[in-house]
Amino acid sequence: MKKMTAVLSMILIMALLTACTKKADTTEQTPSVQATEAAEAAGTEEKTEAAEAAGTEEKTEAAEAAGTEKTAEDAGAAASEETGAPEAAEKSTEVSNKLFSITLPDKAAGLFVSEITENGISIYDKEAKEAEFGGFAFNVSAYKEPSEYAGGMDSKVGEYRAADGTLYDIVVSYPSDVQYDYTKNTDGMPESYEMLYRGAEDIIKTLKGSDGSGEFIWGAGTKGEDLYGDVLKKHVQAVNEKWDANRLEEEGLSPEYYALSVDGENVLEKVGYAYFDENHDGVDELFIGVISDGDMKGVAYDIYTMVNRKPEHVVSGTARNRYYALNSGMLVNEHSDGANAEGWDIYDIEPNTTNLMDQVKMKIDRYENEEKPWFVSYDNGETWESQDEKEFEDYKANFSDYMRFDFTPLSSVQGAD
Repeated sequence: MKKMTAVLSMILIMALLTACTKKADTTEQTPSVQATEAAEAAGTEEKTEAAEAAGTEEKTEAAEAAGTEKTAEDAGAAASEETGAPEAAEKSTEVSNKLFSITLPDKAAGLFVSEITENGISIYDKEAKEAEFGGFAFNVSAYKEPSEYAGGMDSKVGEYRAADGTLYDIVVSYPSDVQYDYTKNTDGMPESYEMLYRGAEDIIKTLKGSDGSGEFIWGAGTKGEDLYGDVLKKHVQAVNEKWDANRLEEEGLSPEYYALSVDGENVLEKVGYAYFDENHDGVDELFIGVISDGDMKGVAYDIYTMVNRKPEHVVSGTARNRYYALNSGMLVNEHSDGANAEGWDIYDIEPNTTNLMDQVKMKIDRYENEEKPWFVSYDNGETWESQDEKEFEDYKANFSDYMRFDFTPLSSVQGAD
């Protein structure tokens, strides 16, 4: 009995130990489960964070890509400013460079493209350009110095003063040949091209600073009445003070005014002035001469032009060595060496200088050849080509469109007696 009781006690103790062992096992396994769950949670969190990071990275990359794309467009625009690459203007009619902007009419939207440089804007008819007919309508540019552009197809139309006080000449240029499909438009310009080409003046009048500052004045620095006031006052002074021929020549004026005074003429009423853009650079020249009729009408004894925005004397003449302007531009110098020799020299005034550029010379010289005295020189008189009378007269007729100025008398100048 005691033995059975002991066995039962042993079984009970073993059962209790087993139970305790299982409990202990369970207790020991709990951290592992927690660790596993923590690891799984951590993995999930890492995956979530990774996913979020990936998403963020994708968004960042997308944003950076978008930023890069915009920068590329900006770079393209910048490149266009430097290289003059075409730039479409489909929606807006305002076109700008770093210095100024111009505005085209609303109806031009979608019909033009522009080329932009740092100091200029060129406008093209879109259809004509895409059809490879050029399409160039006009260019407007700004220059600090006249020497940067003077000559060629450029014509000054006004001045722009920037906010910092810098003065710019505003210059327009037009095409020298047909820039649209003339095979389809045999009766004239297509409507879209004509709007741009003939509307250039009104478009340029909208010019303003790119930042809205500064001031553009159409016609500033181009009109004779604004440029040569001091020159006219000097001529009035010469007459009032009765400068003799030597003093006149020393001062760079024609001695002819003294000859008129000796003849008893009222020089202030007899001598007058006129303005005319002789070389088509957009800026008037000043012509001073005798108020007369017939062949002497429009004769000039002193001619002035603008050089670097200041008036400069070009040339003086006399009764036997006189100058006329031609309607088409250029000057004619008529000179005579007596009854048997006379000549006609054709010049042009080089823009922004006082240089007379020789074009052609013609002469009738019976001292050289009494029977056939008609000659033409194309190399400033170094060599002369003999012609018959009809050939000579036909050629000379090309230079017969004299400007017959209606001179305003010097007596109208402020300060004249």
